[in-house]
Amino acid sequence: MKIKDFFSLSSKLSSSTVQAHPTDLNIDHLKLIKGDYTRIDFPVIFKQEYGNKLRDMLDTGLVGLFLISDRMKTILEENNLTGWKTFPIKIYDENGDEITGYHGFSIIGRSGPINYEKSEIIEKRLVPTGPISKYYKGIFIDKWDEMDFFSPDKKYRTFITKKAADILKKSKLTNIRLENLAEKEIDVSNVKKDFNDT
Repeated sequence: MKIKDFFSLSSKLSSSTVQAHPTDLNIDHLKLIKGDYTRIDFPVIFKQEYGNKLRDMLDTGLVGLFLISDRMKTILEENNLTGWKTFPIKIYDENGDEITGYHGFSIIGRSGPINYEKSEIIEKRLVPTGPISKYYKGIFIDKWDEMDFFSPDKKYRTFITKKAADILKKSKLTNIRLENLAEKEIDVSNVKKDFNDT
């Protein structure tokens, strides 16, 4: 297992892309991300909050929780990619009309925790007169269940295999951001705070 063979999957956070938030503010989105549907009432209802363009992956206002299009779901199925499942949702636009063709997206593949001890520590000055900040470069994991989509222990990010990344790129799915784990940089101070979204 080589770090360069894995990628992080997220959205491009484009302001023009539709972002739909769950209407139930008490919903346990962390369970949804990991595919634990205990005590979740379906369909989960979402309402358009921002943006006007429908793309293959939509943000929900909750880090790590995405909605995917019928097209993206079909591509994942046709290519036999593993480690994910969908849940039923309904999205309503700003006028209260239903937007169809989307699914909630859960990650059921798993890996061990991120091991920052293997990462390189680099220093960067983000602005010419600003302070020097330290970053971990490279995300390492020690164990992996060999699923194409997976989430590290105690974190809610989505990591994918090179096979999956190549298929997503070839399919030209929209609003997809891929970053090679060998190149990914994380602020050391954020890791010390133990943020769940690192």
